[in-house]
Amino acid sequence: MNSGYQALAQELERGGMVWRVTSLEEDTLGEVTQSAQAPSWLGHGLQPPCQTVDDQGRAVLVECLRREKTLLICGGGHVSVPVAQLGVMLGYDVKVVDDREEFANPVRFAPGVETVCAPFGPYLAQTFPWEAYQDLSVVIVTRGHGADAVCLREAVKHDLTYLGMIGSKRKNQAIFQLLLGKGVTQQALDRVHAPIGLDIGAQTPEEIAVAIAAQWIATRSSGQGSILPQDLRQVLLTGAKGVMVTVVRKSGSAPRDVGARMFLRVDGTTVGTIGGGLAEYQATCAGRAMMEAPKTMLKSYEMRSGEAGRSGMICGGDIDVLFEVV
Repeated sequence: MNSGYQALAQELERGGMVWRVTSLEEDTLGEVTQSAQAPSWLGHGLQPPCQTVDDQGRAVLVECLRREKTLLICGGGHVSVPVAQLGVMLGYDVKVVDDREEFANPVRFAPGVETVCAPFGPYLAQTFPWEAYQDLSVVIVTRGHGADAVCLREAVKHDLTYLGMIGSKRKNQAIFQLLLGKGVTQQALDRVHAPIGLDIGAQTPEEIAVAIAAQWIATRSSGQGSILPQDLRQVLLTGAKGVMVTVVRKSGSAPRDVGARMFLRVDGTTVGTIGGGLAEYQATCAGRAMMEAPKTMLKSYEMRSGEAGRSGMICGGDIDVLFEVV
């Protein structure tokens, strides 16, 4: 029985990052070690989540787990609304700040978007907890040059996954020159995507939001680790019993990557997904049967042939799935 998931969820709620090594060997299947640091034996070229061999010669799954990606949107105007909505759809924890109460109104935004009404400068310099986020993207879409400059001056001080600012090349260069005169380095400004978004000819706020979101996806750094989503964390924090189903190997065009998880409660309901379709259905059935005779197990699902392949449900692929009693 794996009792480490509640402790994992607690640590992630505190804002930590957890390295998790799970044995995939038959005699030690499911044995886990968790720490705040990467294993000393992990090769430099390996990007978690991945399968590898540990210092004892065992096949293991190595993960670096964290909370959701976070998106901070500076400005609550007409472009901000669809940007925030796309952020939620793409799995970001979205926060919007604006110094005007009517534009920081949560009613304007998709459910789950956190809004803050505060002056940009003091909020970003003194209140916003930059260091609490390991994977933070910032989009600057305020109403004017002055506010953009204030937001950018604070944002470039931090190690961000993505930083973009809306506006024409001329306007952005003017802001860059202003900040250079205030001591901001050219190296820091070189990290800014400005004008923001991919050049797809976007005109409407919704099209601009799509261009921005596409740029996040195109520029995200590899090796960011695995996310344990909020819905899974909340279930685990309650001490719920059940079966955790985790993809530990993927080949071909299987829908979800290594590290994808689904929790099967004792009442048969699920939280999370390992990709849907026939493989998830089969895994769910296996997990329910496992509750009758609890035992950690590893199963493979082939989607290149068989019922899934014949029906044309998917392009193909294989996954190995680890079942852990929680």
